[in-house]
Amino acid sequence: MSQSDCFVIEDGVLKEYNANVQIVIPEGVREIGDEAFSCFLNIVSVTLPEGLERIGERAFYMCGRLKSINIPESVKEIGASAFRGCCKLSMITQPTENAVLGDDAFRDCTGLIDKDGFLIVGNVLYGYFGSDDYVVVPQGVKKIGRNAFSGNTSVNTQELFIQEHIKTVVLPDGLEEIGRYAFEFCSSLKDISLPKSVKNIEDAAFFGCKQLADENGFVSMGGVLFDYFGGLSEVIISDGVTRISGHAFDNNDSIQRVTLPESVKSIGSDAFIDCSNLVCVDLPKGEISIAKDAFCFCDCFLTQNGKRI
Repeated sequence: MSQSDCFVIEDGVLKEYNANVQIVIPEGVREIGDEAFSCFLNIVSVTLPEGLERIGERAFYMCGRLKSINIPESVKEIGASAFRGCCKLSMITQPTENAVLGDDAFRDCTGLIDKDGFLIVGNVLYGYFGSDDYVVVPQGVKKIGRNAFSGNTSVNTQELFIQEHIKTVVLPDGLEEIGRYAFEFCSSLKDISLPKSVKNIEDAAFFGCKQLADENGFVSMGGVLFDYFGGLSEVIISDGVTRISGHAFDNNDSIQRVTLPESVKSIGSDAFIDCSNLVCVDLPKGEISIAKDAFCFCDCFLTQNGKRI
């Protein structure tokens, strides 16, 4: 292609420069800086040198024509949203098992979806785009990323869609982390069990999963209370809950009083946001971590050991 062929000109107006750029990063580069190639739409391939250790946050964010990239074994970290939105990326050298992959690093990279509908890079599941209602997450996945089963981009329409059809999810042994909003609004999900290997579940991971609610209306997994579908004005949370997830009581105008058990040690961000009729929250004895915006837009008071604080 000659240089003149790279220009799209209509009626004397330069509309676009569409040269296909193949980038070869020189030897000796140890890090691709944050946003180094962010939104560079003409990149189609990138060759990274051995010895590269880090790919920064949003380094190749929204490089919509990027098709191939190699990840050298020397890479130890890929930053948050590093390749997010690279929808044509279809050829990639998988990072090593020990590489740390940031949140949303390969989110919406729909060209990497496998035949079963999973978007997996390294040991992280970034999205599920299948149509099955019974989903078995492959062995080797250690982390289910943010919005993995909700809020993904449709392969064909590029529109946001939510996996409302999923009824059962089987998680693999060895899974260690479930990211924020991972199963948000999977409203038909009614059967899922956590492997003993799970160490961390981020806020709102199961928010909106109504079918997972117990007889009292609570959605709890791994000691975390994620949502409440009951209609009581006075809510007593059962012992064994250790954390109130962010958004757990989001915009609930029924509750007026909440009593927390001794087991609760933390209350997440926006846990009671917009609970307009909430008057009082009884905190457990001892130390408890409360996010500064846990009671945002609430006109309520807190009590502890029977005393207002």
